[in-house]
Amino acid sequence: MAKKKKHHEEEHVNHERWLITYADMLTLLMVLFVVLYSMSQTDATKFFALKASLNRAFNVEVMRGAEATSLKGDSGASFISPIMDQPIAQEVRTMTGSPSPDPSMVTSLQDLRQAVAQIPIPLESSGHVEVGASREWIVISLAGNLLFDSGKSDLKPQGLVLLDSVAERLKTMTNEIRIEGHTDNVPITTPLYPSNWELSSARAITVGRYLSEHDGISPTRLAAAGYGEFRPVTSNDSREGRARNRRVDLVILFPHLQAQPPAVAGARPSQREALP
Repeated sequence: MAKKKKHHEEEHVNHERWLITYADMLTLLMVLFVVLYSMSQTDATKFFALKASLNRAFNVEVMRGAEATSLKGDSGASFISPIMDQPIAQEVRTMTGSPSPDPSMVTSLQDLRQAVAQIPIPLESSGHVEVGASREWIVISLAGNLLFDSGKSDLKPQGLVLLDSVAERLKTMTNEIRIEGHTDNVPITTPLYPSNWELSSARAITVGRYLSEHDGISPTRLAAAGYGEFRPVTSNDSREGRARNRRVDLVILFPHLQAQPPAVAGARPSQREALP
C-alpha cells in the first residue's frame, strides 16, 4: 500500500506589512499640516496670487479643453497676450496722428504692455485688461469684475493682486495718473450709492487710495474722477458690452504732449492690446 505523501504548505510571508506603517505615517502628517493650516492666518492676496500662478503653471485651462494659445473671455482669463499686431511706434503714430511719435510714450507703452502681459488673471474672472494709447495719454483699462463685485466699491482680493502688479510698473514712472471710474447703464439706487455717479466715483477713489497707501505711489501724482455710465466704450445692449463698460481706467498723462492740437472730444484709444 502506497504511503500517502504529506504536503507541508509553506507559510505565506506578508512582505507588504510595511505599507500599513507608511500609510499611518502619511495620515498623521496630513493631520499635522491640517492643524497647522487651521492655526495660521491666510493672506488672501498671497493666496490668490499663488492660485493664479499654479493655474498658469499647470495649464489648467488646457486640461479643460482650451487651446494652449487661446485667451479666455467671459469664462475667465489666464494671462494677457504680449503679442502685438503692429509695431509700437507705428501704433502710437496712428493713434496720435503725429508723424514722429513721442519716444517716451512709445517706450512707456511697450514697457507697460510687457509688464501687464505677466499679470495673472483669475480663471473665475469675467473681466479683461486693455492697454492703449491716445494723443496725450496711455490708458490701462481694468474692466468687468476684476476689481469689484457688482454694485460695490470694495476691492476684491484678486483685485489687490492685480493693482499691486500694475503699481510695480507705475512706480518707475513720474507721470501723473488720473483714475477714472465707469459703470454700465443699469441704474443703481441704494442708500450708499443713489446713482452710478456715486458708485463710479467711489470706485475710482478706492483704487487711488490703495495705490497711494498700499503701493507707495505719491498721492500728488493721483487724481480720481467718476463718469457714471456716460462714457461707454461699447454698446450696453449685451451682457458682454456692459461688462466692458464697467471699468476703471488708469490714465497715464503726458503733459508735454497737451500743447499739440487736441484729439476729438471724448475720444479714447480705438485700438488697444486687449484680452477679448
